[in-house]
Amino acid sequence: MNHLVVICHPRRKSFTQAIGRRYAEAVESLGHDVIIRDLYRLRFDPVLGEGELPDAERRRVPSAVRREQRHLAAAGAVAFFYPIWWAFMPAMMKGYIDRVLASGFAYDIKNDEIVPRLAGKKALIFTSSAADMADLRRSKQWRSMRLLEEDNMLSLCGIELLDHVHFASVVPGLPKRSVERHLAMAVAAVEKHWGNAPAAQG
Repeated sequence: MNHLVVICHPRRKSFTQAIGRRYAEAVESLGHDVIIRDLYRLRFDPVLGEGELPDAERRRVPSAVRREQRHLAAAGAVAFFYPIWWAFMPAMMKGYIDRVLASGFAYDIKNDEIVPRLAGKKALIFTSSAADMADLRRSKQWRSMRLLEEDNMLSLCGIELLDHVHFASVVPGLPKRSVERHLAMAVAAVEKHWGNAPAAQG
């Protein structure tokens, strides 16, 4: 299966980057093909242009956006990795969603109804926050995030969300044992949804 891994964090050596790349390594160890799209390293432009709107007089989808759409179209599964800032995803990731999951590619609108175009694809989401889960639930941030992800951005395009793995209380100076435990959780998610990785040799 082709897997698309979309990572969004400005710091090269961030927790988000480490989790995303460990996930990709685990998927590759199963014999799957993986494409990593590191949005900050790609310098992906998150700003939706007027000409990209579906009702634009002369609609034009930029080549950079079409490239990302081709990667997504070729993937049977996609995994998103990003931190939670201000109770939601970073602007870079939101811009990716706005521009790549666009009408005419991810969905159509017919008779005032949304018709998904990406049915059959599976998705996983991996997020992190400085806040702990109790705070996220008490403030209802967790509930609102899940509603937006499952009931809007993904399901309306026909993508099935298999899992949302969240790493809470992730702060600078996180103990190495905590980092390793979280990395193991990413591998466990791979094994849960895509099968067990082969045993290490030697």
